[in-house]
Amino acid sequence: MKNRTKITAGIILVVVFIIMPNFVYTVEPDQVATVKRLGVIEKAIIKPETEAAVSASMKDNQALKDVTFISRRGLFFKVPFIDQVSTYDAKYLTYISLLETINTSDRRKLDIQMYAQYRIINPAIYQITVATESNRKQLMDSNVYPVVIQSANKLKFEEFFNAEMMQTMMDEKRELLNKTLEKEYGIEVIDIGIYRKNFPQSTIASIEEKMIKEIQKESEKLRAEGDAFYTTSTAATNREQKEIIAKATEESAIIRAEAERQALEIYRATMSKDVEFYKFIQRMNAYKQLKDTTIFVDKNNSFLKDLQGY
Repeated sequence: MKNRTKITAGIILVVVFIIMPNFVYTVEPDQVATVKRLGVIEKAIIKPETEAAVSASMKDNQALKDVTFISRRGLFFKVPFIDQVSTYDAKYLTYISLLETINTSDRRKLDIQMYAQYRIINPAIYQITVATESNRKQLMDSNVYPVVIQSANKLKFEEFFNAEMMQTMMDEKRELLNKTLEKEYGIEVIDIGIYRKNFPQSTIASIEEKMIKEIQKESEKLRAEGDAFYTTSTAATNREQKEIIAKATEESAIIRAEAERQALEIYRATMSKDVEFYKFIQRMNAYKQLKDTTIFVDKNNSFLKDLQGY
């Protein structure tokens, strides 16, 4: 009898374990879920921190006005074969756009790629409007990407590299996007920005060419300035040299004139003291001047007496 009871209890436990999954379901902390009964969404399990945003997004939504929102996770009961449970990942998802060439407001070209981090906050709206990953990618391409690209076209080239300005603009666009995404698709964007910004290859080549020309132009300018400075410096040096030489020549002439004056003074003083010596000097000078010269003089001429020494 006891053995039969044990067997019966074991069979019951096995049956319970087999059919139990048809009566319960579990929603993990990083999941959200919907429960459909006979094809109509009756319940939606959401994250507690998104309750306010979900409540705001449900205003004026007549299609889902009878849906019950539950802001806890864990174990739930369902009616087997009638209730259909769909779970979705509520962790942050990352969207990266394709590379796009844009024209800035000052007519410069840039290749930019944007990113967005988002999550599913309202699984009821999400299931009706998006449901699949491919639809989600298409949703981001058609809603998030154009807003950023259109805003980027209004910026000047330098503004793309101003982190504070870009962050302010992206925050404004994110708030604007969430008003639509939360209400129409059950998605909330947490972060958005420019993932990558590069020059197009054709632009890089033209920039390099322009830089080379600018470097050459600057080199020529510096070379011309150097030549002008050299010419000016050389002219100034030559002028100073001439001024120094002229001044030295002038001082030398003054010194020489003074020396000759003093010599003549000494010479005159000496000659005045010794007349005979003076006559001797004069006679010597006369001899020098008469070299290889023939002259005719009267025998009574005084000059002849100087030559003869009496």
